[in-house]
Amino acid sequence: MEHSNSISRKYGTVNMDIRLRRLSPSDLDRIMEIEQASFTTDAYTRSRFESLYRRHPDGFIVAELSSKIIGYIIAYISDGLGDFDSMAVDPRYRHLGVGKRLVHFMIDNFRRQGIREASLEVRTTNISAISFYHRLGFRITKVIKGFYRGGGDAYQMGRSI
Repeated sequence: MEHSNSISRKYGTVNMDIRLRRLSPSDLDRIMEIEQASFTTDAYTRSRFESLYRRHPDGFIVAELSSKIIGYIIAYISDGLGDFDSMAVDPRYRHLGVGKRLVHFMIDNFRRQGIREASLEVRTTNISAISFYHRLGFRITKVIKGFYRGGGDAYQMGRSI
């Protein structure tokens, strides 16, 4: 499973061959680097990533540029819905369409499997992520009080596929 695309930047064109593939266990060190650079709170531990990989190996996808992992997504089917569990892009490669490509890839996978709805949770204070998912067709469906450790609230967001 490999997919690539060219990405345009707002100020000029940057031709980048982004390759999407399944995670390999040897990729976890790089995934941890991206995770730590992306989340000051709520960062997943290595053991959580390992557990998610064991349970959902087909739903753990990495984005590569020149053989370097620059982002990842974890999404799988749960209770008949496409469940977006986690996603991050290396801060140096944000705003180039990498996250959008990862989300669309998983939506296409869900559609092929007959899934018609997708959902995710996002911290209510994460304005950039909320805006990103809105642009991809997700809408806030409810507030989940105390969803995060330490009591932070989450928006549940959903969209039709």
